[in-house]
Amino acid sequence: MNNNKRINLMQGLFRTGVCLFMLSGTCVLFAQNETPAEQADAPKKEQKAKEKAPAKKVALKEVKGKVFDAATGSPLGGVRVQSLGNSLYSALTEDDGSYTIKVPEFENLLLFTISDYNPMQLAMKGNEGQDVQMMSAKLRAFYEDKISLTNRKFTTPNETSATTADDEIENELSSSVRAIKRGGMPGQGVTMFINGLNSLNSTAQPLIVVDGVIWDGQYDRSSLHDGFFINVLSVIDPEDIASIEVHKNGTGLYGARGGNGVIEITTKRGKSMATRINVRAFGSYEMKPSTTKMMNGQQYRSYVTDMLGTRPDNEYLASSMSIPFLNEDPSYLFYPLYHNDTDWQKDLYRNSFAQNYKVSVEGGDDVAMYNLSLGYTKSDATTEKNDFNRLNIRFNTDVNLLKNLTAAIDIAFSRNSYNLRDNGWAPDYTSRHISSPNVLGQLQAPILSPYAYYVRYDNNALNLVSSSVYAGKNYSDSNNPFRFAETFGYSGLVNPFWILENGEGDNKNYQEQMQFSMNIAPKYRINKYLTIQNRFSYIMNRNDEKYYLPTNGTPVKNVPNMGDATSFVASQVGKETTLFDDVNIRWKRSYQQHNVDLFGGFRFASYSYNASSISGYNNENDKMPNISGSLDNLGNGGVNDKWKNLAYYFNAGYNFANKYFINAGVTMETSSRFGKDTKSGLHMCGISWGMFPSVQAAWLISSEKWFNVKFIDYMKISLGYDETGNDNVDYYASRTYFENMKFMDKKTGLVLSNVQNPNIQWETTHRVNLGLETSMLKNRLTLAFEFFRSNTTNLLTRKAVSDIIGLPYIWVNDGAMENNGVEFRASGVILNKKDWQLQAGFSIGHYKNKITELPESDLNHIETYNLDENGKKNGLYSDIHGYTTSIYGTDNILTAVGRPAGVFYGYETAGVFSTDAEAAAAHTNPDGTTSYLKYPTGLSQNPYRNFRAGDVHFVDQNGDGWIDEADKVVIGDPNPKIYGNFFAQLRWKDLTLDLNFKYSVGNDVFNYQRMQTESANSIYNQTTAVCNRWRYQGQVTEVPRACDPSSDFWVNNERFSDRWIEDGSYLKLKKVRLSYKVPVKWDWLLGLSVWAESSNVFTVSKYTGNDPEVSCGNGVLYQGIDAGLLPQNRNFTLGLTINL
Repeated sequence: MNNNKRINLMQGLFRTGVCLFMLSGTCVLFAQNETPAEQADAPKKEQKAKEKAPAKKVALKEVKGKVFDAATGSPLGGVRVQSLGNSLYSALTEDDGSYTIKVPEFENLLLFTISDYNPMQLAMKGNEGQDVQMMSAKLRAFYEDKISLTNRKFTTPNETSATTADDEIENELSSSVRAIKRGGMPGQGVTMFINGLNSLNSTAQPLIVVDGVIWDGQYDRSSLHDGFFINVLSVIDPEDIASIEVHKNGTGLYGARGGNGVIEITTKRGKSMATRINVRAFGSYEMKPSTTKMMNGQQYRSYVTDMLGTRPDNEYLASSMSIPFLNEDPSYLFYPLYHNDTDWQKDLYRNSFAQNYKVSVEGGDDVAMYNLSLGYTKSDATTEKNDFNRLNIRFNTDVNLLKNLTAAIDIAFSRNSYNLRDNGWAPDYTSRHISSPNVLGQLQAPILSPYAYYVRYDNNALNLVSSSVYAGKNYSDSNNPFRFAETFGYSGLVNPFWILENGEGDNKNYQEQMQFSMNIAPKYRINKYLTIQNRFSYIMNRNDEKYYLPTNGTPVKNVPNMGDATSFVASQVGKETTLFDDVNIRWKRSYQQHNVDLFGGFRFASYSYNASSISGYNNENDKMPNISGSLDNLGNGGVNDKWKNLAYYFNAGYNFANKYFINAGVTMETSSRFGKDTKSGLHMCGISWGMFPSVQAAWLISSEKWFNVKFIDYMKISLGYDETGNDNVDYYASRTYFENMKFMDKKTGLVLSNVQNPNIQWETTHRVNLGLETSMLKNRLTLAFEFFRSNTTNLLTRKAVSDIIGLPYIWVNDGAMENNGVEFRASGVILNKKDWQLQAGFSIGHYKNKITELPESDLNHIETYNLDENGKKNGLYSDIHGYTTSIYGTDNILTAVGRPAGVFYGYETAGVFSTDAEAAAAHTNPDGTTSYLKYPTGLSQNPYRNFRAGDVHFVDQNGDGWIDEADKVVIGDPNPKIYGNFFAQLRWKDLTLDLNFKYSVGNDVFNYQRMQTESANSIYNQTTAVCNRWRYQGQVTEVPRACDPSSDFWVNNERFSDRWIEDGSYLKLKKVRLSYKVPVKWDWLLGLSVWAESSNVFTVSKYTGNDPEVSCGNGVLYQGIDAGLLPQNRNFTLGLTINL
């Protein structure tokens, strides 16, 4: 059965389910309407008789106690006391705090609630003296109005200053979620991993569920601009969020999509019938970042002189050419052009401002409740000409349509826009210029001025006079100082200020993201135990991005298969529509101490993503950067991805007397992405279905009669097992397809892009979890511990294939990976008085992953060999079952059996040879003599070069005297040993001080930016560390000599090695916040609060880069790579909240 037929069958099943849902309601109506009038009274009388009949008697017990304020010890009146989970048995405390309540004999837990205090639970140990101390709602709550099967990890944003929802996750849930900030550009959010790493090449980031609707995270969508990420969570205003919950376990309900954990976001709904208006306004000031210490003009001239002196034509350069930047005569006409001391970074950054305005209104009546919100955010980045703004509106309402029919209706619209430029380094510049201003600010020669000089005849002599026009406008001018690099065979660099000046505009460097969503959830109550619900959602996401590199100031670059190019223009438009429908029926009933909760249904989701792009070179007019047929190498592309998911699920929950809990479920899911002949799952009607069982159990030990440990108030143990999936495989991996490709800027043809794999399927994660949660010392200390062990099978991996096929590899499910980890959280109320409260806590997260299986193939092994004295292979040295990936380097990321995911693979170093004698003794030959280490050139006449004084001493792992691929080893691991946060909150009356720290220990960072600015092998400016480069015999230094790659003495000192791997451990004070609730309360003013906050206050780290918290992409293999993105900077915020 082909893919279209499978999709049609899935659609048919979906329509059948909808019809069944509609028919179920129709049957109820028919049962009411078709009853003959003469028979209608009998059921009514019978119903009345049932209502009047006395309920089945339940043995009751009388429980007495008192409720006190934990801070003052004074009694609390008006506290609602009820049996947990059964509001039929309730009472209120008297003025003296005493209460008397009658509850069934089998009940074990009481729930205490009152405004301004956190909920409290009590395990009854007798009939008298069941006293409770209530904690102020100003403290973090531990109890809820229910017992959760697993340890809940959630946060409720309150007067947050976060720009996006994932910023809030980073601040509050950083042990449950390993959140890595995507740099300092506003709105970019974080990269998130839950339960370690469960995938390699598919996304390992969590599933996003908003108000019950599964969103497409768009993690694999690309941007035209370097360093920019598509962040779907940026469309949600954090002010609209009621709660964010992390589901690490028990995610089997989400079937083939829950393998990486789930982030569940619930937006605010109307709760008060009285009209409430909430107004918030706050502004932020962000300091510009500290810049990299680059060479000044004099240091740069010295470095370039050394580097050029290593070229084969250095004698020619010295004797027959005029090198203007080395001419120290001030009377030289062009002296001002090449004798500046420019700090190019200084004017590329700025102190920035942000402003946020939020208005929300809630209210309603017996018919409907609503919450309407409007928000606007504008945030400038600390790089010039970059900013973010968002306009959003949301309307959530709950309507009572009929007696037993209700509906939740949510409508939301959001529009984000960015003015942006390239941010950080691109992985490759073969066919494009370096165009990121923050990168150019480091590399541009300090001897040049940003501003142009013009010749003026004055005092009978020619003179150069500075102007306010940026230099290098017409790059081909013979006296353009930016062309000096071309004299020595290097590519010239763009004046970054031309990119800022002429790259501004909605039709140049601009990105706009819009989302419209509608979520309708009717719910029909058939009887007091049985309900049926349908949730339908439509979501439309649209992205429109423009890219423009100006003509003015841009040097000529030779682009392969095209020729000379200057400016570059590109446009990309993408649109995604989501249709989501979830129909379920739920039966919930209690039989005294037996509580049963059953629900099941089916879920259908249809996604359609269309994108088109067009690009070209050599636009002639910066004022009109329109794409037209006159552009060179005009190219276009696009995607048309469509996929569908259909799932059937059933879940059964059982609770005995609020002591023993068990929840079991199974989900059966299929997707149009799966092949028709998958290795696992069920095969029905030509469709492959994945089966995902789940079981979770918990024991509330503190509810046991025999549990009388006085200092422990609450203790729960949980245990569970899940099988969940990851369906983020290539959209068309199960099919053979061709793609268009342009050759030599002339002809377009089809090339093979994939060979079908009918066995392609979901990745399956098998996870066992064990948890302990406790509260003790009169609920002043809470602890939570969780252990997980998971094994991911059918891991999506690359399998190398023969060249005959025409592809380097195909995608297969032939891998496996295991993860083990723990999470520990602690929170304690240290001080609790009437006017003073102090609460503090911390969290620790840890995981360890290992790849256990990869495809078995001769081509999926890395074989290295010993070399003889002539550089010929002399026996196998090592055989690694795995492969390498090139990410900001060549074959520098290792994927191998027995190794963690994403480890750095390169050369180990032992310093720099100080003398030639030291270099000559680096290798010990078999006969006991010593010799130089050898660098293989690949040339038959001169097969090697010696590593000499001033070269890096690379460790010869196999001892054959050659430094080659056989000497590569694992040199770093980006996965941390532990990570998490700790917090403290101090209150005095209505004044509150909050501190929030974030840390990561044991993770390594590949400092790619330092690799580019300390390699000392090009005409680019270098950091001041290169001033300490080796220059004479006997010099002890860690920085090798400068050397041009064309030199006869070049041995690739700058290769990927542990020189560029650094300890990325850090401790950050993420947030300091001081807030004050003004003690005013009038009829029209219910509350007024002001607050001040500072974020990214300081970072403690050994890392030499701008920020140790880095990730250059969304994938697992991209973590821990510093590509020079804009760092996070210190920020100050002032805000005001008014409640009307």
